[in-house]
Amino acid sequence: MKSLLKSIQYDMLDFIEINNESEQALTYSSEDVRSCITSLLAFMAAIESEPQTDVSAKDHVDILLSALSDLNERCGGQLIDESQSEDIIEFIEKTLISANITFTSDIAKDSLLSNGE
Repeated sequence: MKSLLKSIQYDMLDFIEINNESEQALTYSSEDVRSCITSLLAFMAAIESEPQTDVSAKDHVDILLSALSDLNERCGGQLIDESQSEDIIEFIEKTLISANITFTSDIAKDSLLSNGE
C-alpha cells in the first residue's frame, strides 16, 4: 500500500513540476498534496486502529471522500484527476480488504472529482 501512496503522491507532485516548466497556472501546491496523503494515512490508521463494522468502515470512507472532495474543490478540481481518483479508490479498497472489511457498495470516483470528469 505504501507503493500506491507513493504513486499517488509522485503523480500529483510531477504535475506541479510539469506546470512550473510550462508556466501554466496551477491551483494546488505541494502542501495540498501533503494534505491529501495525510488524509489517506489517517484513514488507514483509523481503519486499522480498532475492529471495524461495515457501518463504521463506511463512515470512515464517507469522511475521507468528503475531505478529499473538499480539498480537490479548493484546488480548482486539479489535484485529483481521473487517474488519481482510481488510485485513491484502489487504496481505500485495499485498506478495507486488509482490515477484513466487506464493503458492498461501490466507491464512486465521481465523489472525488469536483470538475466533472
